[in-house]
Amino acid sequence: LSSDCSDVPIINALKRGVRVIELDIWPNASKDNIDVLHGRTLTTPVELIRCLRSIKDHAFVASEYPVVITLEDHLTPDLQAKVAEMVTETFGDILFTPNSESVKEFPSPESLKKRIIISTKPPKEYLEAKEKEKGDDSQHEKEKGDDSQHGKALGEDEAWGKEVPSLKGGTIEDYKDYNVDEDLNDEEEFDESDKSHHNEAPEYRRLIAIHAGKPKGGLAECLKVDPDKVRRLSLSEQQLEKAAINHGQQIVRFTQRNILRVYPKGTRIDSSNYNPLIGWMHGAQMVAFNMQGYGRSLWLMHGN
Repeated sequence: LSSDCSDVPIINALKRGVRVIELDIWPNASKDNIDVLHGRTLTTPVELIRCLRSIKDHAFVASEYPVVITLEDHLTPDLQAKVAEMVTETFGDILFTPNSESVKEFPSPESLKKRIIISTKPPKEYLEAKEKEKGDDSQHEKEKGDDSQHGKALGEDEAWGKEVPSLKGGTIEDYKDYNVDEDLNDEEEFDESDKSHHNEAPEYRRLIAIHAGKPKGGLAECLKVDPDKVRRLSLSEQQLEKAAINHGQQIVRFTQRNILRVYPKGTRIDSSNYNPLIGWMHGAQMVAFNMQGYGRSLWLMHGN
């Protein structure tokens, strides 16, 4: 929560063969440039351009397969345009950009060797995004309060990641009251019929090769396969565990054409990790880890 930000962990991850790098990007103190930092914490920032240059220099040291940069965007349209300029100038010809906004099928990893791919939500008006963040903050505070009521120290299940009951011979009783549709609040909802992009940076939007976001509606709607478009859906470790109980086949069908990203729950402030096997078993292509520590989850990711 209060450590220094640096591009060194990015370099180390790429040297280990990691193929997806997430950058949490925010306006700097003077609002005229872009920093990378863990938002709403005391972490010190590092300039975005430094991270981009480090990615370019080390992206293909361990593997020729493409590197995906996912952007957690908290920027105004003018700074989004600046990001587009930085990304284009830094990566040049190795940057993969689609010919149209709606990609019907992702190219194969083989055809994208030594390419950089950008993935983020299509930009929205900044004030709308800020309202969404306020709602997420309220939900996060509620979750923190619920967790604190239990008063338990992190046990093995908590640090390693609790498996879905079907994987350990239990029942679904533990999750019968959980409504995964109500918890799908990570990705901003979008309406394909909404063409009011008057406050967006078009050059930024054109960089996005893998569009993130979830359609309006619940989990069943999110997992529908669109034959005319592919996209990225993000689920927290908890959302995936619960969704796998009743929607396992739909998740596998979704990941055959689309990208599924799984990420650690927000309460892992100690940088612990979860069991990645659940995501891998259901075809998740992006299983995000906290890389700061050690443990069985990272051993599995490293192939140990």
